This record gives sequence, structure tokens and C-alpha cells, in this order.
Amino acid sequence: MSPALYRTSEEHIFARLERIRQRAIHLVQGSAAPASEQESAPAARDDENVALSLTAGISLRLPALLSLFELSPLAGDVIVCLLAAEYDPFLRTLVRAVQREMGRPWLEVGTIAELLDLPTPRVPELGPLLLPGGPLRRYSLIRCEDAGEREREIDTPLVSARVKLSGRVARYLVGDDSLPEGLNLLAPRPLLGASLVPDATAQAVLRRVRLAAEKDAPLVVEIVGPPGVGKRFFAEGLAAELGVPLICADLLGVERRHLAECLGEVRREARFASALPCLVHWSTTLPNTHQAPDEMAAAPPPQAPRQLPPELQRFLEEHGGLLFLTAEEREPLLELHARSLCHVAVPFPTPSQRTNMLNQALALHGGTVTAGVDLSVTTRRFALDPARIEAAGRAATELAAERGTNGVGPMVSHEDLVVACRHQLRHDLTSLATRVTATHRWEDLVITEDVYHGLLEMTAYVRHAHRVYDEWGFGARHSLTQGVSALFAGPPGTGKTMCASVMACELDMELFRVDLSRIVSKWIGETEKNLGKVFDEAQRSNAIILFDEADSLFAKRTDVKSSVDRYANLEVNFLLQRMENFGGVTILTTNFEDTLDTAFKRRLTFRMRFEKPDAEARGALWAKVFPASCALSGDFDPDEMGRLFEMSGGNIRNAALRAAFLAADQKREVDMDFCKLAAEREAREMGLLTFLNEREEVVVKEEVAAVRIIPPPRIVPIRPPGLGAKTQGGGR
Repeated sequence: MSPALYRTSEEHIFARLERIRQRAIHLVQGSAAPASEQESAPAARDDENVALSLTAGISLRLPALLSLFELSPLAGDVIVCLLAAEYDPFLRTLVRAVQREMGRPWLEVGTIAELLDLPTPRVPELGPLLLPGGPLRRYSLIRCEDAGEREREIDTPLVSARVKLSGRVARYLVGDDSLPEGLNLLAPRPLLGASLVPDATAQAVLRRVRLAAEKDAPLVVEIVGPPGVGKRFFAEGLAAELGVPLICADLLGVERRHLAECLGEVRREARFASALPCLVHWSTTLPNTHQAPDEMAAAPPPQAPRQLPPELQRFLEEHGGLLFLTAEEREPLLELHARSLCHVAVPFPTPSQRTNMLNQALALHGGTVTAGVDLSVTTRRFALDPARIEAAGRAATELAAERGTNGVGPMVSHEDLVVACRHQLRHDLTSLATRVTATHRWEDLVITEDVYHGLLEMTAYVRHAHRVYDEWGFGARHSLTQGVSALFAGPPGTGKTMCASVMACELDMELFRVDLSRIVSKWIGETEKNLGKVFDEAQRSNAIILFDEADSLFAKRTDVKSSVDRYANLEVNFLLQRMENFGGVTILTTNFEDTLDTAFKRRLTFRMRFEKPDAEARGALWAKVFPASCALSGDFDPDEMGRLFEMSGGNIRNAALRAAFLAADQKREVDMDFCKLAAEREAREMGLLTFLNEREEVVVKEEVAAVRIIPPPRIVPIRPPGLGAKTQGGGR
């Protein structure tokens, strides 16, 4: 028979599948199969037809696959068998009789050998193809069923091992080029000059990348930086300078048992697209070093040295070209396994850079800033990455457009910018802290003059940090931390948390109270890990951190007499370092200032002392405690209440609330008598001092008697069955 052209790649695939189907029919019928010499004739004809088609310029996907991945003809025959199991239902029915079970498209190696009519001496040739280092598995062209997917012995015979074709390869052979989920192919775009990496650094890295590409030498480029600063953006720019696309795989959330398959897919798609691979969040594949120690042990157990997963080690050793890795922090382990390594740090955009980005984003979407709006104020308050700045500019323009354009385009106000930027804040503080609704204002406070001026100075630090640190050069000259930290110390109920709420309202920032029950852990290192997460999220979300009862975390360091003392001191040391490096606002409240570590107090920007209110201050608190809508009697005298009852602001609030409920129950106004009654009860329960004379005490007691009290229900004791019952002898 003379050679014939394959007009399409699909025609070639279907011809190969038909040969596999005919062989399966022979196996099921038990008829004598053609001899190997006779079977070689169709294979030879197929080779002639393929050569003729390729000469005619017809693209055939199966030969292209074999050439691209340097596969042998036997590997191609295995791929055709597995493809038949994927798409030919009649073949699956036939093979079920041969294999005695085929609910899924998995073929046993012995079945593949039968379908290919391999002589027994050639069956071992299938083994190297199926090994983890073999070409079929190294590029994730096939999958092997492991012991976890099928209950069997680890030393399963070769002929009983089960394999299936990768879905991506099966789709490719029938004309579908769609990528697997989790992989992105990025076409070359000239983005290198627009990245946040300094030009000198970017050009130096580009020279190394070009040199490695010219020599086809291995080079791992590790790109580190905070989330959202454009690490992949920079890698895309480097790939564009070489004129090749970038294939990106996000390893965040990839389980260890799927890591080898995922890395194989990256190899495969890089070959398919002639692209450079980029592993995003690659460091998340490293094992967790936080181990749960024995609580009864005097010292923590030794930890095994950290190592890269074997799958990742093999990937780095076998990859022979350029490879990009992105992570938030530099990983020292990489230097032990990468043959050639280049580090690049992408910085977070400075306030001036963020101002330029926001201005460009507003211009891109047609927005115009109203007169008097300073974009630098907004970008200083909201530390947004480039992607979220662009989204904030679009959202602010849309908000302005809803009010109307007046024929000159959307006029973006300061409020539009604040709302848009706040919507872009994505943080996870709610898992470790509680959001405090900041509703208090300056007029609600009754504080000393020193505390008042201290709070004003705090707001000035936050508002004018850009001018002092950047424009006036204090940040560069003295290497000062641009964060603000304050300690509010004083007795309970003196307004410490309330002042933190006022600060949040004044600065238009969110306030989060750290929940110690979610922070402190009995496992070594977990407390520091949680605290680090709080500071990182607060830095990104422009939120104020409130450590209530801070003495439980920031206690004085002690002499190391046990492992408990050692790790307690480590927590304090960690907090000291994070407080120094934190660029936001931190407020700590405590009732026991003397228990705080001395070195810690020295690092605080402000230290304010809250004292118990005197009679005049208590009168002012009583005057402010009732809302304007409260039904307050005209005989209420706040100064008199302040003189009679020596209470803090928190107790005055509780007493006022009790008086309101007492009056509501009697359907009367909140008068002086109800206030005295509630305050007397609050003082008695708290053990506080009152200045009631004997006559006033009698009046209060009479008021107590006059209040309608519902008598408690009569309680009849119920005797359990059999308990105390008479016995037959008359005894109890």
C-alpha cells in the first residue's frame, strides 16, 4: 500500500487509536493476534505517512509532542494507549474485560504491554518511562496511581502499576490548547522601566539574565518584597527584554503530595510555550518549623534542620535555564541548592511614588481633584500597593461621577478618596483583634491638661510625619522609626480606652483591640508569630493597634532560671524589636505601669498618666454622661453627684445607666433620687468611698424601700425519690 497524507492532526490520532481498538478486540475474542513481524507493517506505513505529511507542511501534534519532549517511539505508543482510555468508550468496555476493572481511565502497565503487543523481553523497557525521573513523569505527561489512591503494597510489580494520561496532554492531542487551572501564560510586555526596582539595580539584573540566556546557563532569580509591590511584574519585564513569555504558577495552597505534579506541569508548559517559568509564593512549600514541644520538658526538643522539599530540590537541580522565584522574604536555603543565584528586592512604594500613581490613576479614569485636596495626605495615610492604588483611583472617580460632572468631568473630593482607599484595604486583623467602634469625640473627654496636650501632640506626629521625616530630612539623617507609640497608664475607668477611640476618630483610622486569647499560645514561637502578623496587618491596613492590659505582654524580663523564663524573655525582646520597626500607631493601656519592662518604656514616643478624677472632674463627667435625648429631671445636680460619690468615669457611666433603667421601670424621669440610689449601689458593690451624711443615707434608704420590688417566687424543695422515705421497719 502506497503512503498517504494525513490531512489533519486529528486524522492521524484517530488512525492510531483505531489500531489500539483492533488490538483490544483481538485480546477480548482470544483470537490469534498477528505476528510481530506482520504488526510492524502498519507501524512502518504510519511512519511513512507521517513523514510525507510533515514534508507537505501539515502539522501533526503527536510527532510534535515527541520531538518537543525528546520522547522515544515507545513513549509515543504508551501515550496513544492512554489517550484511547480517555476518549474511546468502546475501548474502555473492551479493556474492562481484560483488566477486570476500569471504572476510571487508569491502565495497568501489563494491559498497555498487551495493547502494544510487546514481547515479554521488551516489557521492562516500560519501567524507565514511568519512573519519577523519567521523561513522561518529569514533565507531568502522565500520572501514576500512588499507594494513597489504591490500597496495595509499595513494592507492586511493574505490570500491576496503574497510569493515566495528563488531561492537558489529552486535550492538546485533540486540538485544545487551554492551560491547566493555576497556571498563567503572560505575553511579553515592556514593563521593566515601570517597576519599583531602582533603575541601576534593574539594569544590573538584566545584564546577568541576558548573559545566562546567551550561554544557556542556569540562573535562579529570587524576587522578594511585600505583597502587591509587583514582583511578578518585574519578572514579566525581564522576560519581555528577552522576547519570551512568562509562565507563572502560584504555589500558595499547593499540598505537599501534589507538589511534584505541579512542578512537572510548570516544566511541561514552559516547553509547550517556550516560556520562562516563574514560581509565585514558592517559599510556602517549605516545612513549618514551629513544633509542639513537650509541656513537661525542661527545655524544648531539638529541631531538625530546615530543608527544601525533595521535589523542589530535584526541580532546581534539573532545571537548566532561567527560573524566577517570588516570595515576601529572602530564603537562605536557596543558596544551598541553586547553582547560580541572583537576589532582587522590590521595595514598597514611597508616599511620593504612591502620590504619583494615584494622580495617574485618576487621570486615566477621567477624574479631576477638587481644589484644596492634597493627594499626598491620602497616600501617606493609606499604604496601598500599585494595583490597589489603580483600583482606588477608579473607585474614587466613580463615586464622584455619581454626584454629577457639571460638564467638566468627575470632581473627586477628599471624602471620595478616603472611601475608595479604605475599601481597598484588605487585612486579616479580625482573626487576632477586635474592631472597636470609635464614636467618642473631644467634647466627651474629661481629662487633665497634660493628657490633653499629649493627645494633641500625638495627632500632630501622625499628620505631619511626611513633612518632618521626608521633606525636612529627619528620617534620612537620624534613621528614626516613623511610627508613634503611646502608653496610657492609670487606674481602671479613667478614660484610657476612650482616649484611644478619640484618637481613631480624630485621625480617621480604624481601631483594633488585640485579643490576648488569640495571641498568646502555649507552643513555643507561636505567640511571636501571631504578634508579627498583627503588626504586619496593621501596617498594611492603616489601623491603630490597642494593647489593652499591656502589662500581661510587656512585663519585665527576669533572670533565666528555667525554660519558661527564657521564652518569656524572648517574647518581650521580640515585641521591643517590632515596636521599634512598626511605622503605624500603637497604644498600650495598663493599670500597673511599674510592672512594664524599663527598656520597653524607654522606646515609647509618649507616656501619659491618667489620674482619678477629683470632685470637679466628677461633676463634669456626670454632666456629660446622659445623652441629650434622655428624660432627665430638672433637679439633677451633676456637681452634687461629683461631690457625694468618689468614682472614676467608668463607674459613673455604670451608675448613670443603672439610674436610667430604674427610672424607666418606674415610668418616671431620671431625677436626683434615682441617680443617688444607683450611685450608692455602684459604690457599695465596688467598695468605693461616698460622702453621704447620715440624713442623706436615710433618704437613699427610703428611696430603696420606695422602689417597687417584685418579691421572689416561693421555692419549694423537691425531695428526690427514695431519699428520706420510710423503710418497711418504720425507720428513715
